[in-house]
Amino acid sequence: MPATAVQWHIERHKRILAHHPEVRALQGTYPPSQVFIVAAVAVDVALAWAVRHASWWTVLAVAFGAGAFVAHALGVLIHEATHNLVAHGSRANKLWMLVANLPLLAPAAIEFRVQHLLHHKFLGEVDGRDTQAPTRAEIAFVGASSLRKVASFSLGRFFYRARPENHVPRDGFLLLNWCVQAAAIAALFWLVGGKGITFLAVSGLLAFGPHPLGARRLSEHFAMRADQPTVSYYGPLNRVSFDVGYHVEHHDFPAIAWPRIRTLRNIAWEEYGGLFSFQSWTRLLLAHFFDRRYRVEHYVGFGATLGENPSEVGESPRTPSPPGRPSGASASSPGAGGMRPPSFV
Repeated sequence: MPATAVQWHIERHKRILAHHPEVRALQGTYPPSQVFIVAAVAVDVALAWAVRHASWWTVLAVAFGAGAFVAHALGVLIHEATHNLVAHGSRANKLWMLVANLPLLAPAAIEFRVQHLLHHKFLGEVDGRDTQAPTRAEIAFVGASSLRKVASFSLGRFFYRARPENHVPRDGFLLLNWCVQAAAIAALFWLVGGKGITFLAVSGLLAFGPHPLGARRLSEHFAMRADQPTVSYYGPLNRVSFDVGYHVEHHDFPAIAWPRIRTLRNIAWEEYGGLFSFQSWTRLLLAHFFDRRYRVEHYVGFGATLGENPSEVGESPRTPSPPGRPSGASASSPGAGGMRPPSFV
């Protein structure tokens, strides 16, 4: 494996372009995402309005079964705009991020943009500037405790502050994000009331926390193999998540928008078919919470990998084949030392 996780992706990027120059044509913006942003915002607000007089149990049930999916979709579209894939130019993309942020309540869009671009630049630098990496304080606190893993995964973002070197500059767009969200919360409270606001808040918490969709945070850089810093998910929830599970592909080519990411994998199958991948976010989430072998430190860069012992961990999934490829391709790659990670089918 290259010296750094970032270099792993750089080398893959160069190799894929060398063998498949047609991949260059996949890069670029996808303006129809703007329609999806407007539609998702409208659906989220409509759901909040619909439950404004419902029982609290109904509010929570709808948040889990519907609201979390809409909130997660908006988060993914904010991610697309972070890479300037929703419109032409950084300014236009930032404005679309503000629109997508409206029903999510917390003014997180612009801060996410800064932090996420640092994550791409410093992936695996866990004591440096990888903003997605857990802190060593979190690792020490959580250990193997199921209760602390659930608590940290659900609420840790509110307690573990970003490293000082990852400070987000207070520019005009950050201040605009705060002001717009303050106005949006006031308007939404007037429109949908306390239960509607609670629905939106719980939906956002679930979408990026204790929910099958929230397991995306675990899967993206879960260290299953010492030679693979990023992991893709190819399960059915990609269909309601703008294919955000194609994460190796995304780090290889961040300039490819979501409707074209599957095409990248199909074209460069030889680069993706041999990698470990997750097939179920739900099973990963439950394993992380209740299996003592799964730790917060299984994030790339900490040196801990989960699948070193095949007798303990079990069978690896077979990597799904794209259209036109033979099925049943092995998920084991050359040089993986025969390691067989767990099956989340």
